[in-house]
Amino acid sequence: MEQLFAIALRESALFFEGAEKKLEIIVDKSLQPLTNRPDSFWKEIVAKCEATILSQIENSKMKAFLLSESSLFVWDDRILMLTCGQTKLIQSAKFFVNELGADHVDCLFFQRKNEYRAQLQPSDFLEDAKNLMKDFDGEVVRFGKLHSHHTQLFYTTKEYSPIDSDCTCELLMYDMAPEVIGFLTREDLTIAQIRDFFQLGKIFPDFELDDFVFKPYGYSLNGIRGEDYLTIHVTPQEKSPYVSFETNIKLCSETRVFLNHFLEILKPFSFDVMTFNCTTELDFGNTYMKTIHVKDSLKIGYEVDFRYFNKRSEAPEKMYRYKELD
Repeated sequence: MEQLFAIALRESALFFEGAEKKLEIIVDKSLQPLTNRPDSFWKEIVAKCEATILSQIENSKMKAFLLSESSLFVWDDRILMLTCGQTKLIQSAKFFVNELGADHVDCLFFQRKNEYRAQLQPSDFLEDAKNLMKDFDGEVVRFGKLHSHHTQLFYTTKEYSPIDSDCTCELLMYDMAPEVIGFLTREDLTIAQIRDFFQLGKIFPDFELDDFVFKPYGYSLNGIRGEDYLTIHVTPQEKSPYVSFETNIKLCSETRVFLNHFLEILKPFSFDVMTFNCTTELDFGNTYMKTIHVKDSLKIGYEVDFRYFNKRSEAPEKMYRYKELD
């Protein structure tokens, strides 16, 4: 019994929840541009979810803040915030809405992926959705199976039409190949080594990048180019290996190129692809098989596509052996 307790303590110490919560808020044009707000305002927004700002970059179109737990992007008329770990993103959402006024919100999305250890989170998705419904009329939906990979989404149902360039592609990868985890958990990793590993200069040559290597493990990156953004977050811990990539690049015709780039490098056992107004056919041949596919339309003009893929394997898996406790 003591050995089992020791194993549990060791695993808890190494565990980190990489799956992000996600908030996007679009405001009406009557407000002053959000990019004009002082950095102290964004520092307070981030503090509400119990994270901190590590660094920032900006251009004439947007600002990008790299956080202790993921990212915050700010444009003139919208924000996008992703937070991982045990952050309380709902508190940042409520603070932003209270500061600007619910009447000035044209559209709000609040999204949560199924977590490795949901019981450790300070709230669950339905609690967060009920909290938002105190201020907004909205719909709560789920993409995927509740007992398997899925994403839950609250969105406001106020009349709204997205602009043509409003698209998002998310790639969420799990259980990377052992040699990949071995590399990403090296204690002496540098930013240059990780950028080279992901071949970022090759695939995103014209983006301004801002990144950080965490101790003992972990990596986050923001990239901006005009109004375009990309973000990568790496949680390589053996108990919860996870890497996410997200962008608003209008890459429908090139989606497979971008996705294959990361899949070939990371070799995950499984992954999710979720797109908003950016649907394309995906076929990974004999390498991966699609096990979940949900495609539907939101009431406010977004076509959403959620797909979950598993690696094809004819051979049975080996059992997992715990390492020595000390």
